[in-house]
Amino acid sequence: MIKNYKALLENQELRMNPDKVELRKALKDELQLTPYNTVQYIKKAMFGVEELYTRQTVDAGNKVKNQLSSKISNVSFEFQGSVMTNTHIRGYSDIDLLTITEKFHTFDRNDISKTLNQPNVYSKYTQSQINSLTIALTGGGYSNGLNDLRELRTDCESTLGSVYNRVNTSKPKSIEVETTNPKRKVDVVVACWYNDANYYINGDNINRAIQVFCKGKMPIYDKKLDADYPFLRIKLLNEKDNIVNGRLKRMIRLLKTIKYDSEQEIKLSSFDINAIIYDVDTWKYSSKSYLELVPIVYEQLKKLADNFSYRYNLKSLDGKEFIFRKEDQITEDSEKSLFLKALIDEVEYLLQEMRLSISLIA
Repeated sequence: MIKNYKALLENQELRMNPDKVELRKALKDELQLTPYNTVQYIKKAMFGVEELYTRQTVDAGNKVKNQLSSKISNVSFEFQGSVMTNTHIRGYSDIDLLTITEKFHTFDRNDISKTLNQPNVYSKYTQSQINSLTIALTGGGYSNGLNDLRELRTDCESTLGSVYNRVNTSKPKSIEVETTNPKRKVDVVVACWYNDANYYINGDNINRAIQVFCKGKMPIYDKKLDADYPFLRIKLLNEKDNIVNGRLKRMIRLLKTIKYDSEQEIKLSSFDINAIIYDVDTWKYSSKSYLELVPIVYEQLKKLADNFSYRYNLKSLDGKEFIFRKEDQITEDSEKSLFLKALIDEVEYLLQEMRLSISLIA
């Protein structure tokens, strides 16, 4: 494995700063500390996309949201994805605009019943929380949900098609809109709310899940995807990163950049990478410098590869899914474990090159 870090740096600049705006002073100062491309590559990857681009991406999402809200009623809007945690690694990153129907919601009857039937329920929760859970169980029986979601999807397609020149409606889970000022892609995702016991206990949308609408070729093939908790994951990631003064996100950005620049196929999603790095004990890196974070990332990947039990039981940030198991939540995803080993090879090579550069500096 031989890498040209000068070329990778140039590609990184085009990807992360396509309009070549002036770099932030903090990043410029960091890059001036060393002439070596490997070290610059690491530092630049960790800093991430220029703040201006992130703001412009959110602005593009808000413009699309305003177009939809002016024409469609009984909906609410939320953003999700790596832009909202500032762990994206491309200036022109897509942003997901959730368009959520307020006509109905679904709920986890089993989870709510299980919570209410705990022997210590009256000592654990307030009467108001118990009442909220009890009332929730009286719902149900609404059978027009998929029709409502298809209608909302159709309304979104029509509204966006009348405003924007480039609207891709062929994807089952989203409508891709390309804005021109700023130039961005916004994925409009139609969904409904999904409430479990935590939502009724805490009463805020952070603990609320969504179910994404997946449009079939005909209405008979329409479906709702499994419950997803994007707002809880965003909160958890942001909170932990604040505790370690940005170091958590630096490691995530580095790993995503390495994966992006690899010539190997590495099918590990942002969802997977977030979980892998989030699980590192904060004491290991809370006071580390940029370059000292690289071996922390390597050690975490090696720990996962070498320890089957740890890998098998690693969960997502929200604790809802296993990262290295198949959808049945029982069988190991051996293919994903192979991708993990490919990623280790990439990080190990970078670590060796970094240490060589540091020795030259010394």
